[in-house]
Parts: sequence; structure tokens; C-alpha cells
Amino acid sequence: MEQLREELELMEQLRESIESRLKVALPEDLGSSLMDGVVLCHLANHIRPRSVASIHVPSPAVPKLSMAKCRRNVENFLDACRKIGVPESSLCSAYDILQCSLRPVRATVRALVALDKSEKAKEVDGGMNGEEKENESKSITPSQAPPTSWHIWDLIGSSLVHLFCLLLLFVAYSWSELT
Repeated sequence: MEQLREELELMEQLRESIESRLKVALPEDLGSSLMDGVVLCHLANHIRPRSVASIHVPSPAVPKLSMAKCRRNVENFLDACRKIGVPESSLCSAYDILQCSLRPVRATVRALVALDKSEKAKEVDGGMNGEEKENESKSITPSQAPPTSWHIWDLIGSSLVHLFCLLLLFVAYSWSELT
């Protein structure tokens, strides 16, 4: 009886945490509403925008996601948690989410929300302690920082587009000279 009460309390804490962040009302059966990973992916994107690039969502035509799509959402959520900085020790497994084991899921959500709170505190504080503020002028500015992999792929992609345009111009010019 005591264990059942504790489970219900954990479920309500998890529900409150998610509902307050996403400003949505979750269904009564919390486990099944988290099982497809959609709500969890939205929570990760709320904490850090675009941390989950693609989310499989049910459509009116197909209101229930396939197990493969549910698993992909759950894995995307867990990958986003790792990228955001949730410690491995706080991460639940994909199996925990898919099997509606709310205790480990709650631990993961709590760690994720705690990271959001600490980042918000850094924004208010300026994100620096006294020593960091002194060294601010000596630090590397974003324009001097090495590009991330996304920036490199953007550069490669735009270079390929320009090369393709030049090739088309060359072909068009050569063709017009021949005729």
C-alpha cells in the first residue's frame, strides 16, 4: 500500500514537472503518454531548442505511432539529454520509457529540468564568477572560436552550390558559343 502511494506521488511529481514546463495537460495514464517519446522530445526541445531535430508525431490518419517510431523518439530524447549534459547515472534506458517505468524516467526528467534551472541562473548571473568576469576580455570571442561541425557542413554545402552554379554557367556559355 505504501509503495503504491509512493508510485502515485512520483507520477504526480513527474506530471507536474512536465506540464508546468510545456504548458499542456497530460492524459490520466502518464506512462502511456510518455511511452511514444513525443512529450519527452518536446520537453528536451523546451530546455534546449532544437536538441531533438526530428520528432515522429501521430497524425489524424494514423493516431498511434509504430513501435519503431516510438523507439526512435525515445532514443532521440536520450541522445538530446546526453548532449544537454544530463549525467549518464541519471539517464534512464529506452526500455524504461517504453515499458512505462516511471521512477527512472522521473530521475532523468529531474536531472534535465535541474540543468535548465542552472542555465537560467547563469543567464541571470551573467554566467560568470568574479574570476571569469576579469578574464572576459582575454577570452575567445564567438567569431574567433573554431567552427562547429554544422558550420563546416554549411560551408561545404554552400561551396558545392556555388561550384554547381559556375559549372552551369560554363556549360551554358560553351553551348552558346557552339551554336
